[in-house]
Amino acid sequence: MTFVARAPRGAFGRFCKWLFIGFNLLMLTLALANCAVVFPYVGSEDPDVAMGAGMFGALLAFGIWSIWPIGALVLGILALVTRGRRLTMEQVLPPS
Repeated sequence: MTFVARAPRGAFGRFCKWLFIGFNLLMLTLALANCAVVFPYVGSEDPDVAMGAGMFGALLAFGIWSIWPIGALVLGILALVTRGRRLTMEQVLPPS
């Protein structure tokens, strides 16, 4: 009978995994904070303030949505590469 398992991650592997998780949570927080900060100013009575807030919000959203996929891809590959080694164990069954 054959069993397949993974060895535990090393210290660098755990760091990469939590860096990946933390990066994604940070990007989600920034995307939501963008909406929460900009929307009150977009509805301003002053058209210059509304236009400036809209342009700032669009620029910030573009930055977040361009950095997030690239960072997630790079850190995700790093987290996958630093997983523990694949272990295959053989167990000899007793004769019946």
